[in-house]
Amino acid sequence: MIVSCCGVLILTACASGPLSRTPLQINGMLIENQTLMSVSAVRLLVPVTGNFVSCGNIAPEAMCSTTFPEANYTGNKVEITWSQAGQIYSTGEFVIQLPDDVDEEIPAAVRVVIAGPGSAGAFIVQAQAE
Repeated sequence: MIVSCCGVLILTACASGPLSRTPLQINGMLIENQTLMSVSAVRLLVPVTGNFVSCGNIAPEAMCSTTFPEANYTGNKVEITWSQAGQIYSTGEFVIQLPDDVDEEIPAAVRVVIAGPGSAGAFIVQAQAE
């Protein structure tokens, strides 16, 4: 009897999850141009909502950053587009995965890395606690 009661309690605990879980807040974007050529019109778009964040021109091996009012991370697909050497590039739609060690109590930013013509990706970054 005790064993079956414990089993039910364990299953219930696993199924219910935290009651007051708050979603991760995103409040900025960093765009890193790792190439030896300028990039322009860099945009991270969330197609389902139409929301986007962008930077105009980024010199070779330089960064652009921006902040915005905190928004809940929802896991929606994003798309990165940019122009480089007169050509427009796109990553196509993809989901930015949350890191395993994310602290949902600390706001985060999206870091976009343009690694080469036609090659870009994005990930979530948080400030390290001091």
